[in-house]
Amino acid sequence: MMDTKLTSFWSWLISGSGGKPGYRRLLNRWLIGHVLMGLLLALIVKVDLATAANTVLLPLVGILIGLCFAWAGNAQALLQTSELEKFTEYREGGFPEYIYTYQLAIFTILITLVAWAVAGFRVFDDTWPMVCRKSPYFAVKTLLFALSSMTLRECWHVVLGAQWMLLIHHEISMSKRKTKRDE
Repeated sequence: MMDTKLTSFWSWLISGSGGKPGYRRLLNRWLIGHVLMGLLLALIVKVDLATAANTVLLPLVGILIGLCFAWAGNAQALLQTSELEKFTEYREGGFPEYIYTYQLAIFTILITLVAWAVAGFRVFDDTWPMVCRKSPYFAVKTLLFALSSMTLRECWHVVLGAQWMLLIHHEISMSKRKTKRDE
């Protein structure tokens, strides 16, 4: 049986709720791909960060937030069903693993939004004049694009997680119906 002690998001993020700590969902082998994507985009995107933020990325983050909240709402409704509540008992870390994974995705989006908003306010463009932009500016540009890559992946996980829960709920419901017919 699951331990019923409540775990906060921050405690789950650092220590986990019986499974692996939440930060390990971001700091894993995929981080190399996000950094490589950040490097590639930092090299090929020739506009300054403020222009990139205001033209494409801030509007895109708004779309991602809407998408994630819509799917997270769907997942929340599914997690409140008795079938999925029972199902979560069999996962290491239990019910909090599902709840906080969605919260981590939203948190990642919000961090990305704030970082690109700072870029949109020209903080990085005005901090490093054109003559000394090479090293720190390139590092920040790489970091912002890597963070964006990570955010896209987390948004995809929100959609994927909700879809898996729909499939699981369907399978459990079908199994219950079959069991009732066989009785």
